[in-house]
Amino acid sequence: MLKATAWRPFPRYRPEDAEPEDAAPSRELSPQEHDLVLRYAIVGIFVILATVALYLTRVISLPVTAGVIFGLVLGPPVDGMVRRGVPQHLAAAIVVLAGVFVLLMLVATLTVPIAAWSDQVPAMVTALKLRLVSVLNVMEEFKRFAAGLAGDEGAKISVSDGNPLVTIALSSTTVAGGLLVFVATVYFWLATRRHLKARVLRLCFGRDARRSAGSFFEEIETRTARYFGLVTIINLGMGLISMAIAWWAGLPYPVFWGALAFFLNYLAFIGPIIVTVAFFAAGLLSSPSLLVASAPAAAYFVVHLIEGNAVTPVFVGRRLTISPFLVFISFIFWLWLWGPIGAVLSTPILLVAMVAREEFVKYREAAQEAEGAESAGATTAGTVAQLAR
Repeated sequence: MLKATAWRPFPRYRPEDAEPEDAAPSRELSPQEHDLVLRYAIVGIFVILATVALYLTRVISLPVTAGVIFGLVLGPPVDGMVRRGVPQHLAAAIVVLAGVFVLLMLVATLTVPIAAWSDQVPAMVTALKLRLVSVLNVMEEFKRFAAGLAGDEGAKISVSDGNPLVTIALSSTTVAGGLLVFVATVYFWLATRRHLKARVLRLCFGRDARRSAGSFFEEIETRTARYFGLVTIINLGMGLISMAIAWWAGLPYPVFWGALAFFLNYLAFIGPIIVTVAFFAAGLLSSPSLLVASAPAAAYFVVHLIEGNAVTPVFVGRRLTISPFLVFISFIFWLWLWGPIGAVLSTPILLVAMVAREEFVKYREAAQEAEGAESAGATTAGTVAQLAR
């Protein structure tokens, strides 16, 4: 017969074995480690709440953030005019009006090509479907398989169910309001950024904190302006090359293709793919041969590979080079949060975050060095006092 200690039908409720006397006691968290855990938890909660707030207020937060980013880019021209005696408010107004004038000139220049190619979009889509019918069939089968697994085919929404005029009117009103907020943000940032910087510096206690905050502002403006300037020059080169490719392929309105490549090259990862597909679809309309139709797309894609792997790393430099993984994560996050404009702003926002991290690390290192110097001085003073005794 088994003893009571050997037969336990419910081992879950078996009493715990007594710990040996020589066992090492469990280590508790030190006050510093406990504070670090709380700090990271608070930062995580703040990030979640900030993401929700940015998503709910994207109608206002998106143009305001874009205005601040462009204000950082346009800060050096305003500073140059201020050094020449122009009042800061007048310099900010001149820069903003010049930017609006350039934008209106671009819209007036590209109105006819965009209207012409927008009429060709259905034919381009039809040509792509005919060439990629096998791929589309596979995607349709996968879609049906996924719908079968879900057990619900979902509601089918048609554009004709609603009034498209109302939709266009609402979207146009939203875009117009966003542009107005964007322009106003750029102007007020350029006109008052010196006073804003001075007020922020007054909130910093201690000389080291003020020095670190001032270095943070200067580094953000320098890096952001340099990044956008170099990327704009590179994108302008891509636009000129795309225009030459369109002219060589015999596509109408080469200016349209240059502008398309210029603007979409700001959209990392997705922009070049869109331009390549558009070149391929336009080639299918102009030539029945698949080899000839794919020549413009292949030429643009090769140029993009050279630009992305050789030209941009050389001209941008190591100081502005960011990890591709971080760029991709930032791109996906801001694309999900704010759409295509958020994807364009993803790299500058990441650049600002990296500068903030670098300046914070420098501030911590300087503070630790100061504490070490003070402790070393106190130790030296105590040793001298002991020797004097």
